[in-house]
Amino acid sequence: MSAHPILAPRDAYRLWAAAWDSDPSAIVSVESRHLAPWLAEVGGRRLLDISCGTGRWLEPAAGLGARAIGLDLSPEMLLRARTKPGLAARLAVADAAMLPVRDACADVVLCTLSLGHVRDAAAVIREMARALAPGGLAIVSDFHPEAFRRGWKRTFRAGGATYEIENHYHPTDSLLGAASACGLALEKSCEPCFGEPERPIFTAARKPELFDEVRGIPAVWLARWRKPA
Repeated sequence: MSAHPILAPRDAYRLWAAAWDSDPSAIVSVESRHLAPWLAEVGGRRLLDISCGTGRWLEPAAGLGARAIGLDLSPEMLLRARTKPGLAARLAVADAAMLPVRDACADVVLCTLSLGHVRDAAAVIREMARALAPGGLAIVSDFHPEAFRRGWKRTFRAGGATYEIENHYHPTDSLLGAASACGLALEKSCEPCFGEPERPIFTAARKPELFDEVRGIPAVWLARWRKPA
């Protein structure tokens, strides 16, 4: 049994939205370090971010000249995204498993740190493949299923309380299989652990000893597929 209340994703991000950008996260830190190089050449391309949150990837992508659109299930997170330069007209509320977009509308489709919040991850991957133009890239990052299997929780603080966000176990083999069934070809995947850049986050959270306990366990999983031309 969880020591904290478990919230559905929509309820959780309603509470977390106001502090999300300023709330240090070791998971976000390690994911960002490894994903950023994959998005370094999006200038001029059509990018669809289907779990855009407060726009943490949309903002730099737009700055590089990408024609970027962001979708998210949380209106509160999107309200935060709308305050960022150039994003106000690029956002819409949407369910990642039922995207309100036409087929082959994007050159890059991005889904970050959110597949675990969805019961049917294969449905999200099918929608990503549908929205992706031939020759385009589908990129996913998520809380590593091995970390989840070991009992790691996705938690945040709001109003002086700690909450856990509902998360579902999706083995990497099942995600790879779902992508392959959609005709996507795997180009690269990686399973990074926490590194020294994350140590200060653990220290600030008054859990310095935890860093050494978990640093050898994969914290996030990232994968990049290409749709055949």
